[in-house]
Amino acid sequence: MDIKPKHLIQTIIPLIVVVFLSLSYVGYSDLKVSREAAYQQAKDNVSVANEYLKVHFNAVENHLYLLGQILVRDVAFDDYLAMGDALIANQKNLSEVGIYSQGSYFATKGIEVHNVAKKMENRPWYNPDTIIGESYISPIYMSRTTDKWSVTVVKVIEMANQQLAYILLETDVTELYKQLALLKTMENGYVYVVDMHSRQVIMHPDHSRIGTLSVSVSPELVNKIKQGETQGAVDGYMYKMRWKFSVYDAQNAFGWILLSGTITQDITSQAFNLGAVSITLFCVIGIMILINLISKRVHINGRQLTEVDDLVTLNKKLNTVIKDLVPCESVVLFTYNEDLREYTDVSKKYIYPQEEVEQCLPPDKRQSMRISTVNRDDLIARHISPTRAVFRVPLVNNDQLQGIAYLLGAPALLPWFVNIYRVYAQGALNHVLLRQRIKDKDQMTNLMNKNYLRSHIQQVISKKYTGYYLAMLDIDDFKMINDGLGHLFGDQVILSVAGKLKEIMPDQAIIARYGGDEFSILFAASSYQAADTQLQDLRLALSQQEVHFNGKKATYTVSVGFAAVTGELDSVISLADNALYRSKKNKPKKVCLHDMGSGPCRYYLCDEHLELIAMEEKNKECG
Repeated sequence: MDIKPKHLIQTIIPLIVVVFLSLSYVGYSDLKVSREAAYQQAKDNVSVANEYLKVHFNAVENHLYLLGQILVRDVAFDDYLAMGDALIANQKNLSEVGIYSQGSYFATKGIEVHNVAKKMENRPWYNPDTIIGESYISPIYMSRTTDKWSVTVVKVIEMANQQLAYILLETDVTELYKQLALLKTMENGYVYVVDMHSRQVIMHPDHSRIGTLSVSVSPELVNKIKQGETQGAVDGYMYKMRWKFSVYDAQNAFGWILLSGTITQDITSQAFNLGAVSITLFCVIGIMILINLISKRVHINGRQLTEVDDLVTLNKKLNTVIKDLVPCESVVLFTYNEDLREYTDVSKKYIYPQEEVEQCLPPDKRQSMRISTVNRDDLIARHISPTRAVFRVPLVNNDQLQGIAYLLGAPALLPWFVNIYRVYAQGALNHVLLRQRIKDKDQMTNLMNKNYLRSHIQQVISKKYTGYYLAMLDIDDFKMINDGLGHLFGDQVILSVAGKLKEIMPDQAIIARYGGDEFSILFAASSYQAADTQLQDLRLALSQQEVHFNGKKATYTVSVGFAAVTGELDSVISLADNALYRSKKNKPKKVCLHDMGSGPCRYYLCDEHLELIAMEEKNKECG
């Protein structure tokens, strides 16, 4: 058959068309999957943000209720504001407590203004039509007294003198936003909040945008929300010469629209990561189809990572999806514990101090890369895989190293393949850590809670660490404090104990509010005697505290029981609890040590004035 050049030329155009259509299909498929993944991640971010704001404003409503109860009982404004100062000192998100009544305004930090009734109409938080007992959230405004962008929760009450009063609790939105800043959609996305009525930006990573009109929230979108479309997406709007999208949710009691999104370039860049390889292998249609199938599988698996709620599940999912992509033995995920300042794997088998890990991983080395066995400077890699190369994938958020994934037994491979998963893993880890932090904290004292403490005791037991002790601490006669001085005073005593525990105990100690007026401390000591001395000093320091609140003052004492951390978890807690019980049962108050080697308990007097009282009682008996 005589194949002439013109016949070959005639085949060029059909061949180009076939290749072009194949490449278009690859790009379109990846773009579609990436878009769905980005939208799902944005929805998850909005959901977490909504939950976080609900927790905050529920706490504010509770504070307002307690503040209102004080005024109903005809307590002086000075005492009311003293409570406000104490509240602000313990809550970084709150910036001012105030009260307006009969033309006068009083606020924390000594603010007092009179004859301002005519000026009230200009105050953004003032609403003359509010019914007694109702509360509302103000629009965003720049506070004159704190110079901070603020929103205020206001409640109208009738005081004991039958005068109306507006009580206010002002929130610093830039401080409140710090937790929401951890929520990111893909590489360049973020969460932001807009007032539905004024369309003003309330929270945004760029503080210069606060108080300005939102670009993404148009009047048409506000009308759609008012007509019932409280959830959806804003597609294809232009901001600073870049196309963006956002997912929104207006189902909340604040009158706000919560949005999360990113630039569309994030989606296209991720979707077309495979494009470079496809172009390089332009004529290999079979390889193009294979890459397309791999890409779909990666994005489908990546979406599964964003749906997990805990570190154990995230670690399992990460092992599954990585092994599906590259041949490796296992994936070991390390996460950063902000409270203990250490990096540990999910199983708590390996624990490394923050300084040692980040010394090996300065900011310029936080990229995915293969770590060989030659001149290895990675501390973790040396320990978990001393004889073989590993692949390291740092997970970074806002320049903070939040986690590291190590691929053990992985061959030499391009970081590009793993970086597709890195985007999903970073977002998933941010979600899990934020949820975990909300779950592990006691909202009143900002100490850790009982569940967090129990997990760390179990870790000490499972690792068979020695020299650890569990102390149970209880405020003496706390019911009498509540009954005699009031529950608000009792709250101040609890906060006083919490603050002193954090001040005195070492940074490595885990301090938790176990429940009510009971606290727990997991700490290390060189011996029973050293632990006992440390707790004696703590108990004595607490007995020297004086609590002032609402025109009242009081001192308090505590009882302490402790036991060595060994054996079973419930047994350790029971021994320490029994020691606390014996300590409270035997007067005067003292530290009780549960010592299985030398008998059930030993007791020690700790205060000199208690010893003098005991001697006086003995002299009376002898006389």
